[in-house]
Amino acid sequence: MPVLLLARGDQASRTLLRQAIEARYGHSAPMIETLKIDFKGRMRVKVAFTSTWMPIDAAVCIKFPSAIRWDVTMRPAGLPVNTLSEAFDGESRRRSRVLREATVDTGTESLKSSQARLWSVAVMLLTPLSDPAIQVSRVDDETLEVENTESGIHVNLTLNEDKTLNQITTPCYNPDTEREQVYRLRVSGGQCMIDDLMLPRKIEVLWDDELDMEISPLNVEINPTFAEDFFKI
Repeated sequence: MPVLLLARGDQASRTLLRQAIEARYGHSAPMIETLKIDFKGRMRVKVAFTSTWMPIDAAVCIKFPSAIRWDVTMRPAGLPVNTLSEAFDGESRRRSRVLREATVDTGTESLKSSQARLWSVAVMLLTPLSDPAIQVSRVDDETLEVENTESGIHVNLTLNEDKTLNQITTPCYNPDTEREQVYRLRVSGGQCMIDDLMLPRKIEVLWDDELDMEISPLNVEINPTFAEDFFKI
């Protein structure tokens, strides 16, 4: 049975979107309201006046369409383990580190940034794109502009020739550099089935063209239950 596609857009745009969803999930896309994915990889970390790569274990938890939380554990050689958490609950962005109090940011730019990055992850999964609140516009044979009309956030979704995902890009405020940059999720290595969910084998996170993190999925929980205050760290 074909994927039920309620997203708005012209026929060519909707056809390209359908091809992308079917290249990932076939004719049976999962219904996802909440999600947890465990990753392993590495992350660029500032140390003194330079930066270095550090091995990490990471987990992302998502409650669609409004909340996301990242927990990243860094394991530097010969140094104590350090954990960084960042969460967005739709109203504020919070960050915390081991032995430090959480900081709360409700600034407009920071909240828009969190919304844009959450929407980028949602677009990477493809399943939320069948919703009637989604507007798709074909840019070229491999690229769609995807807008969430309820939030006004839009991203570009670029596909490979076989219609599998290549990358997601969106203009986005970077809270670390405090300037507007291009936030990019770039995937490689093909697709793999992890606990009944087909995912990209490798995901790279970039600001402009600078690689910030690269991760590979290990475990997946589809529709887990989160505590009411989970996204408030």
